[in-house]
Amino acid sequence: MTRKRTYWVPNSSGGLVNLGMDIGDDMVSGLSYKTYTVPYGPWNQQERNPEALGRVGVPPWGKYDAAWRTMIPFRPKTRFPAPNPLDDAGLFSYFTVSWLTPFMIRGFQNRLDENSIPQLSVHDASDKNVQRLRRLWEEEVSRRGIEKASVFRVMMRFQRTRMIFDMLLSFCFCITTVLGPTLIVPKILEYSEEQSGNVVHGVGLCLALFFLECVKSLSFCSTWVINQRTAIRFRAAVSSFAFEKLIQFKSLMHITSGEAISFFTSDLNYLFEGVYYCPLLLLACFSLIISSISSYLIIGQTALIATFCYLLVFPLEAFMTHLSLKTQHHTSEVSDQRIRVTSEVLTCIKMIKMYTWEKPFAKIIEDLRKKERKLMEKCGLFQSLTTIIMLVTPTLSTTIMILVHTFLKLKLTASMAFTTVASLNTLRVSMFFVPFAVKGLTNSKSAVKRFKKFFLQESPVFYVQTLQDPSKALVLEEATLSWRQTCPGIVNGAFELERNGHASEGMTRPRDALGPEEKWNSLGPELHKINLVVSKGMILGVCGTTGSGKSSLLSAILGEMHLLEGSVGVQGSLAYVPQQAWIISGSVRENILMGGPYDEARYLQVLHCCSLNQDLELLPFGDMTEIGERGLNLSGGQKQRISLARAVYSDRQLYLLDDPLSAVDAHVGKHIFKECIKKTLKGKTIVLVTHQLQYLEFCDQIILLENGKICENGTHSELIQKKGQYTQLIQKLHKETTWNMLQDTAKIAEKPQVESQALATSQEESLNGNAVLEHQLTKKEEKKEGSLSWRVYHHYIQAAGGYMISFIVFFFMVVMIFFINFGFWWLSYWLEQGSGTNSSRESNGTSGDPGDLLDNPQLSFYQLIYGLNALLLICMGICSSRIFTKVTRKASSTLHSKLFNKVSRCPMSFFDTTPTGRLLNCFAGDLDELDQLLPIVAEEFLLLFLTVTSLLLIISVLSPYILLMGAIIIIICLIYYVMFKKSIGVFKRLENYSRSPLFSHILTSLQGLSSIHVYGKTEDFISQFKRLIDMQNNYLLLFLSSTRWLSLRLEIMVNLVTLAVALFVAFGISSSPYSFRAMAISLVLQMASNFQATSRIGLETEAYFMAAERMLQYMKMCVSEAPLHMEGTSCPPGWPQHGEITFQDYHMKYRDNTPIVLNSVNLTIHSHEVVGIVGRTGSGKSSLGVALFRLVEPMAGRILIDGVDICSIGLEDLRSKLSVIPQEPVLFSGTIRFNLDPFDCHTDQQIWDALERTFLIDTIILIDEATASIDMETDTLIQRTIREAFQGCTVLVIAHRVNTVVNCDRILVMGDGKVVEFDRPEVLQNKSGSFFAALLATATSLRS
Repeated sequence: MTRKRTYWVPNSSGGLVNLGMDIGDDMVSGLSYKTYTVPYGPWNQQERNPEALGRVGVPPWGKYDAAWRTMIPFRPKTRFPAPNPLDDAGLFSYFTVSWLTPFMIRGFQNRLDENSIPQLSVHDASDKNVQRLRRLWEEEVSRRGIEKASVFRVMMRFQRTRMIFDMLLSFCFCITTVLGPTLIVPKILEYSEEQSGNVVHGVGLCLALFFLECVKSLSFCSTWVINQRTAIRFRAAVSSFAFEKLIQFKSLMHITSGEAISFFTSDLNYLFEGVYYCPLLLLACFSLIISSISSYLIIGQTALIATFCYLLVFPLEAFMTHLSLKTQHHTSEVSDQRIRVTSEVLTCIKMIKMYTWEKPFAKIIEDLRKKERKLMEKCGLFQSLTTIIMLVTPTLSTTIMILVHTFLKLKLTASMAFTTVASLNTLRVSMFFVPFAVKGLTNSKSAVKRFKKFFLQESPVFYVQTLQDPSKALVLEEATLSWRQTCPGIVNGAFELERNGHASEGMTRPRDALGPEEKWNSLGPELHKINLVVSKGMILGVCGTTGSGKSSLLSAILGEMHLLEGSVGVQGSLAYVPQQAWIISGSVRENILMGGPYDEARYLQVLHCCSLNQDLELLPFGDMTEIGERGLNLSGGQKQRISLARAVYSDRQLYLLDDPLSAVDAHVGKHIFKECIKKTLKGKTIVLVTHQLQYLEFCDQIILLENGKICENGTHSELIQKKGQYTQLIQKLHKETTWNMLQDTAKIAEKPQVESQALATSQEESLNGNAVLEHQLTKKEEKKEGSLSWRVYHHYIQAAGGYMISFIVFFFMVVMIFFINFGFWWLSYWLEQGSGTNSSRESNGTSGDPGDLLDNPQLSFYQLIYGLNALLLICMGICSSRIFTKVTRKASSTLHSKLFNKVSRCPMSFFDTTPTGRLLNCFAGDLDELDQLLPIVAEEFLLLFLTVTSLLLIISVLSPYILLMGAIIIIICLIYYVMFKKSIGVFKRLENYSRSPLFSHILTSLQGLSSIHVYGKTEDFISQFKRLIDMQNNYLLLFLSSTRWLSLRLEIMVNLVTLAVALFVAFGISSSPYSFRAMAISLVLQMASNFQATSRIGLETEAYFMAAERMLQYMKMCVSEAPLHMEGTSCPPGWPQHGEITFQDYHMKYRDNTPIVLNSVNLTIHSHEVVGIVGRTGSGKSSLGVALFRLVEPMAGRILIDGVDICSIGLEDLRSKLSVIPQEPVLFSGTIRFNLDPFDCHTDQQIWDALERTFLIDTIILIDEATASIDMETDTLIQRTIREAFQGCTVLVIAHRVNTVVNCDRILVMGDGKVVEFDRPEVLQNKSGSFFAALLATATSLRS
C-alpha cells in the first residue's frame, strides 16, 4: 500500500523543497509541505537556513516522533537522508556516536572544512527551542509572577524528559561499575587459587568482566551524549531568547556593552555548563549508594565509614561553592568593566593615539586586570581544591575505613580489602566530574540572576498611539517624557543612559559603549508639556541651542523614552536618519535596501537625490563595495548620505531627520535639500532637526526648543514678526559674514585613515572577475590548520613563569600521585605480611596462608605509615592547588598584557581592516577560556595522565608480558588518537572563529536599535542572530561529539588490557604475591575509564589552548608603528617653541599597494599662524592631519616642526606636543570629570577653568571640524574661545563653517592630494579662477 508522504530536500537557493511523492510504508517520512527560502540580505548569507527548518514546527504525529525513531536500534539508510546525519541515526549509532564516523575519516584525510560540515539538526536549532523556552517561561510567569518566576524551574522543565533517560543510563553505568569488582573479580581470584579449574569457566569469567567493562563504557558515553545535546538545545534557546528580549527594548538603560558581551561570552557558557554537567551529580549519588551497598556486602559495617567520608565531601563542596559563587560574582563585575573599557579603547583608538593615551589607558586596563586576576586566583583555588578533593577522596576514605577496620580487630583479607577498594575506586571517575558539576551549578546560578535582571524584564509600555484623523501625521498633547526608567518590572537602583546615538547634540559616545555610568535618576524630564500638531505633507523645522531637546523629541516620537504624562500619536510609517549614521557590515546597496526588494528606477533616483553617484564612482566596486565595520572606509558625509538614502528608499509617510545636512558640503547640502527633501519627499511629512538655519524659511512650520520646552511655534514669517528668540537667531545669522551661510566647505567627517580609502582600495591589485568577493576591505579571518604547534605551549609556559616553574608544578603533581599509589602498595605489602611469622610460605603466594594481619606485632607501624601517607597526600594536594592556580592565572594575564600592548601599538591600518568583534573575541571569549576553563581541564589532564601512567607501571609488575601488551595497546591508541584528533581540532577552531561574527552582530544590533525598530528589521536581525548562534552551536556539538567518539573507542580498546590482566591473574601466569595480584586486578578496572578520560580531557585541553593560539596569532599579526621614544635622540628643550610647520616634497599613502593620497606637498606654515584647510571629499585635507601626527608614515619627503624632522623623534615625543580637537568627540563610560581628566592629572580648579573655556597649552593645534553639530550661537562662542585661548599657537583648522575660515590668516585649498591654493582669504577671494572664490559663489547662491 502506498500513501502520500512529505519529503524535504535542500534546493539550490537555500530553501526546502517538498518532493510530495507516493511512497511505500517502508520509507521514512519527512516533516512538512511548506517551502522556505532564505531571504536576500547581509543578515541572511548562509546557503541553507536552519531556522527555516526549525519553523517547520511540530509534526502532526507528536513532538516525540523523532525521538522514538531514534530508539530503533539500527535504522536503514533512507532514500532522502536528513540534512544532518544525526537525525537519521539509530539507537546504537546515536549512543556510540557512529553517525560522526564519516566526518572523522574526512578530517583524517584533511578534507574537512566548514563547507563539508552539515547544518545543525532542526531539533537542536534555536528557532524550535526558543519557542519552547519562551512558552515555558510564560507559563512560569503566569503561575508565579515576574518577580517570583524561577529560571531554574524552567531549566528543569526544559530538560525533564531527557533527564529521565539520563538517569536510567546513569543507573546502568553505576550497576555495571560495581558488578565487576563485587561479583566477577572475587570469582577470578578464587579461580586463580584452584590448582585445576575449568579453563572455559576461567575464560568465561574474564570475558564477562571485559563485557561488563564495555557496557560500562557505552552507558557512560551515552549519558554524555544526552547531556551535550540537551545543553546545546538550552544554549540555543536561552541565547536566542536573550537576544530577542534585548532587541525588543527601544532604549537600553539597564545594560552596558561590557555586560552584554560578558553575558554572551561567559554567562551563556555558564548556563551551558550547568545543563551539561549538573546531571553528573545524580550519577555521583547513584555511584555512592550502589558502591556503599556492594562494599557493605563485602567488608561489613565499616564500609559505611567510607560512605560517610564521601558524604562529608558534599557539605565541604557546598561551603566552597558558596565562597566560589561570591568570588565569581565580584570577578564578573570586574571583567565587565575591563571588557567595556577595552571595547571603548578599540573603538576610539584613533583619538587615543593622537592624544598619546595608550599608556594611561593600558594602565587602567592593567589595574582592572590585576584586580580581576586576584579574584580569579581566589576563585580558581576553590575550583582546584574541589578537583583535588575529588581525586584524593577515594584514597582517604579507603585509608580511614581500613584503619578503623583494623583498630576494631575485624578480619581483613587481601580479597576483601582490594575488592572493596575496587568497588570504592569506581567512584573515582564518577566523583571526578563532581567539580565540573559544582562549577556548572555555581556559575549558572550567578548567570541566571544576570539573565533575569537584564533580559527577562517586562518591556516598557509602548506609548505611541495611532492617530485616527487621517489629516494629522503627528500629535503631541501635554507630553512630558523622560529617559529615566519608570515602567514596572524593572529592578530598582541606578540606571545608565542609553540613547542609541541620541546623546546631546554635538557629542557622541563610543559606538559600542552603550551608556555612561552616571546615575540619571536625579534628572528631571527631558521634554516638558509638549503640544505639537503636524499635518500630513508638512515640513516641520526644529531648531534650538545645543542640548535643548531636539534629538530627544525625535526619540519621543520613536517611542524610546518614558511617557510620564500626556500622549504621543503618529499616523503612518516612520523613517529615521540619526545624527550619527548607523552602518551595517555589508555593501553600500545592502545598507540602502536594508533587506528590502531592489527597485532599480527608485534606487537610481535615491542615489541622485542623495548625491551619492559621484561617491560610488570613486568606490572600487561601486555600490557593491563592502563597507567596513562602522563604515571604516567611508567619510562621515558619505555615511550620513547612505543613512539618508536608506530612509528615502524605504518610502515611508513620516520622516524624522536629525541634522542630516551637517556633514555635507554647501553645494551638496543645497542639492539634497532641493532634490531630496523638497522634491523626492514631496507630499511626505518631514520633521527636520537642523542647525542650518538658512533652510528653516523653506519649512511649513518651525518650533524652537529651549530646555525641553517649545518656546516658539509658527511659520518663518510669523516667528520673524514676533521678534522673539527665533528672530534673534536669524539676526545673528545675518550679522555674520556672508560666508556664515556656507555650512560645510568640505565634508565634516573625513576620517584621516579613510579619506582616500575608496581610491586606495580600487588600485590595490589587478582585479579579476571575482574581484568583488576577493578584494574587499575586511578579509576573512585566517584559520590555523592541523595540530597545535609546540610554539603555543612554549609561549604559554614562558608566560606562566618559565620551564623551571612549570617543572615545579608538575613535580608537586607527581608526588601527589605517588602518595596515592604508595597507599595501595603499602596496603598490599601490609596484607602480604599477614601475621608477620609466615616466612616459609611459597614464593608464588598461592599455597601458603599469610595469617591474620591482626596478629602482626608491627600492626601499629603499618597503621602509622598508612595514616601518615594520607596526611602527606592532603598537604601535597593543597600545595599543588595553590601553586597551579597562581601559575595558570599568571600565564593568562601575561598573554593578555602582551596582546593588548601589541594591539595598542598597531598602526591605524590594522584597525581599518580588523573588525572590533575579532579583537573583542580575543579579549573576552578567548581570555575567558584561558582564565576559567583551561586551568581546570589542564589540571585534570595532568593528574589523570599521571594516574594512568602509574596504573600501567603497577600492573606491569605482574608480568613483563603485560607491560609489553599494555604498551602495544597504548601505542595503538595513541596512533588512533593522533589520527583522528585532526577532526576535533577542525571543529574546535571553527567554533572559536564562529564567535567573532556573532559578537560583531550583537554590537551592531545594540548600536542601531532605533533604526532596526523604525525599519521593521527586528525579525531579520533576530534571524541573523539565530543563524550565527546555530552555526556556533553546530561546531560546538560536533566538537563535543567528536571527543566522545574518540574516547569511547579508546576506552573499549584499553579494556583489552583489563582482559589481559584478568587472564594473567586467573591462570596464575604471574609469579607475584596473591595480595599484589588482588591489588592489580582491582586497579586495572580504573585503567580504561581513566585512559579515556585522559584522552578526552587532553583533547579539551588542546582545544582550549587554541584560545592561546589565536591570541599569539594576533600578536604575530601586529606590526608595531614607530617607537614612542627614539633611543639616542631627544627633542630640543622646550620644543616646539615657535610652531613653524614645513612640508618638503611630502608623499603619503595609507597602505601598501594603494594610491598616493598626498602628492608632492610643499608648504610652510609660519609660527603662530591660523590656517584654514578646505577641499572636497578625498582632496587630502584631513590627510595632512594624519601626516602631522604620523598616524601613517611617509613614502617620501619630510615634515619639519621648528626645523626638527618629525620622523627623527619618537611618536610620543611628537604627539604629546600637539593637540587635536577631533571631528567626532567621544564620551567614555564614566563621570564627566573622568572624561575631562581620564588619568587624574589635574586639580578640580584646572578642570573648572577648562569648562569655562577650552584651554590648551600646546604650540600646535589641529581643529578637525569640531563644530559640526553645534548651533550657530555655540559655534560663535567656541570660535571666540579659540581666538582667546589659542593666542600664540599655530592652529590648523579643517573648516566647517566659513566664518572659521575667513578669520584665518591664510587659506589652504587641497585637491587630489596636492596644494591647489595657499594664500590670504582676501587674496584668494579676488583671484580669478580661484577654487575658494567658487566656494564663495556657492555661498552667495545658497543665501539667495
